[in-house]
Amino acid sequence: MAVGVRERLWTYEDYVRGRIPPEVSEVVNGKEVEKMPVGGLHGFLEGVIYAYLYSKLKDGFHVLVGEVALLLSREPLVLRGADIVVVSKERMKEIPEGAIEIPPDLVVEIVSPSDSAEYVQSKMRDYRDWGVLKQVWVYPKVREVVVVDEGGISVYDEEDEVEVLKGVKFRLGEFMKGVGN
Repeated sequence: MAVGVRERLWTYEDYVRGRIPPEVSEVVNGKEVEKMPVGGLHGFLEGVIYAYLYSKLKDGFHVLVGEVALLLSREPLVLRGADIVVVSKERMKEIPEGAIEIPPDLVVEIVSPSDSAEYVQSKMRDYRDWGVLKQVWVYPKVREVVVVDEGGISVYDEEDEVEVLKGVKFRLGEFMKGVGN
């Protein structure tokens, strides 16, 4: 939900020393990306998708939710916040107190009406270039899911079955039952 960028440049040292204020949710090339708080539908979908993924993946994966900090680069500082992050317990033995510093197996993002196409595409590229294995972008307004992985980009409607990790699938329409447009 990018609405602008402030001019102060943040560094990795600022991050490590806790100098970046908590209201800063993302930093790209050292610059703060201002974001609006999410709406009710965004929060609802983030919660139900997290609960579903956690129930299916908790034995072999860490499933994290709520603007999880991902440290993509130290210099220049690139710190992204992801709605839902899934990392194999084999690849990440323990959940760190701070940012995740390895590319996740899966990132799920709920796209809000205030997210610009430029913001979403920039974040998609950052995740891809960093090595995120699979990205799932949920567009509630148009009831579509976009998946970005090694095979490219695929678009699904709300009734299509989307495989998010091997053997774990969902239909957006199932999560959206009872939710108005």
